[in-house]
Amino acid sequence: MSSNAEITGPVSQEDIEAAEKLKNEANEFFKKQNYNRAIELYTKAIEKNSKNAVFFANRSIANLRLENFGYALSDASKAIELDRAYTKAYYRRAAAHMSLGKYKLALKDFEYVTKVRPNDQDAKLKFSECNKIVKKIAFEKAISVDKKEVNIADSINLDAMSK
Repeated sequence: MSSNAEITGPVSQEDIEAAEKLKNEANEFFKKQNYNRAIELYTKAIEKNSKNAVFFANRSIANLRLENFGYALSDASKAIELDRAYTKAYYRRAAAHMSLGKYKLALKDFEYVTKVRPNDQDAKLKFSECNKIVKKIAFEKAISVDKKEVNIADSINLDAMSK
């Protein structure tokens, strides 16, 4: 992504239209599971118009499919920064958090999605699964016992050997 894209002023109508065309082309590659090409085109769309949350969210899901979880997380977070009400971006960020083992953060995003879309069964299921993982980790942490490091040399009873 161009570093200038983030600091420019208003986006021209021409750039908005060009970015939309690039996004539509990227969507076609995404449907064909050509995620690398889709990412390239979403990136070009972002270079034309860095103020559209959909472009970042779409690039996020393409990165998720390629298991580029850090990039997916970054893009989903940027989409949320641009549009706090964009539910798909929260869902994608939650998926990225889960993939990175950040279950508490994922749970927070899934919770948001289930509140905004209470009839979304998939979101409810993911929230429930994530909640179980968070509780399991908390339980395992609670019952774990810190193991004291033992030096093997200290555990040898030299007196017993000499008898």
